[in-house]
Formats: sequence, C-alpha cells, structure tokens
Amino acid sequence: MVKEGMIEELLSRDNLLFRPKIANVAKVLLVMAVAKPKLDYFLLDKFLLASELENVKPVIVLNKTDLAPDFKEKNKDKISAYQEAGYDLHLTSVKKEENLHMILAHLSQGISVLAGPSGVGKSALLNKLIPGAELKTGEVSEKLGRGTHTTRRVELLKSGAGGWVADTPGFTSLEISGIEPVDLRHYYPEISRYTPHCKFSANCVHIHEPGCAVKDALAQNEIADHRYQSYRHFYKILEEEWKNKYD
Repeated sequence: MVKEGMIEELLSRDNLLFRPKIANVAKVLLVMAVAKPKLDYFLLDKFLLASELENVKPVIVLNKTDLAPDFKEKNKDKISAYQEAGYDLHLTSVKKEENLHMILAHLSQGISVLAGPSGVGKSALLNKLIPGAELKTGEVSEKLGRGTHTTRRVELLKSGAGGWVADTPGFTSLEISGIEPVDLRHYYPEISRYTPHCKFSANCVHIHEPGCAVKDALAQNEIADHRYQSYRHFYKILEEEWKNKYD
C-alpha cells in the first residue's frame, strides 16, 4: 500500500460533492437495491436532486434484481418515469452478472462516483467491474433493514474501461439547501419541460397557481405522481429554509 505521495499539479475544480467529498466528478452512479434494503424512491429522488444541484450527470443503478425477479414488471411505471425524464437507468445483478457491461461503459472517462445507501452492493459491484479491487462487502441487517458500512473512506480506483471510479462510504443523510424555492423546478427535468407552458411561467412553482401546465400534466399521468410528491416535499423544505433566513 502506498503511504506517501507527491503533488505534481494543481487542477481547476469544476464541481465538488461534499458527501462523499470529491471534486471534478464526471458522473455519479446512484446505486440502490431493489430489495434488502427495500428501494426507497424518495431517497433516490434526493440523490438525483443532489446530483443535479452539483451539475453532475447521474446514472441510476437498481441492483440486486436476483432478489426480486418480478421487480421490473411491478415497477415498470416508475422505471419509465425516470427514463422519460432523461435519466439513464440500469437494472443489475452482481450475483447473476446481469447488465454489468452497461455499468462498465459509464466508467470509461474521467472520475465517476458510486454513491448510495449502505448495503446496496456498491463494493460488490466494483469487485466485479475492477479485477483485483477486493473491496470488503457486508450483509444487510435483518433487524434494521439497512446495510452496514464496509467502506470507510473515499478511494479512487482505476477502471478497466479507462476512467477512474471512487468507492465511497454509504450514506442516507443528504442536505438539500442553498437554492431559492422557485429554482427547484429547474432540477426536475420532467417538471422543467412543462414550466414554459404555465400561465405564470416566470414565477409558477407548480403548487397552488392556476393555469399550471405541470399540474395538468400530472392529471394526465404525463408526470409521475411519486416524482411530483417528492418535488412538493423538497419545495416546502426550501421554502421554510428561505423564510427562516430572512425572518
């Protein structure tokens, strides 16, 4: 193990993720398990929003499909909602080695980050994608319904596809702050595309306003209800934060 190093060059910082703390990220692969632990769509939306806020391209990886063979059929509407919003989404199984080549293709350039809660299989996924990685993996606690931390620090690994990939500690606590509530609409792609058609497009936040194209699209099932509900939730958090800031 290398214990010493030398700084050879200082590069400009294009972006910075704080949890995990790493700069100049090209892509973040958001890894969630479809079972053990159970998939939390609200948490997935929070990860997506955090990625959008940092201007980092997110890729959704729904892992452990071998534990829920009927997951794709039962969740086809939600899966379609993310794909239609413009997100790359892949269903994978490390155990069955399904669709791992698609994940490897995302690791071909720059620095990619694997992020997500503990126990979803990030380290196991990297062990399959990067020969010799030998990262420690852990089991999901039956009592708590979540994984135990096996990755203790951020580590950059050379991808066989040509880029670098960071293995990061799992986490479920993300702070969504620092933007005006009215700007949240720009970070939900499927909501953003309808905003120009609202009656009050310049200021419509798609909550109470009349003539709202987003709410019309929601009524026509053109926007997924679970995505809109997470949008409303985050909007209220930001609104409260903004009020407290200026009170």
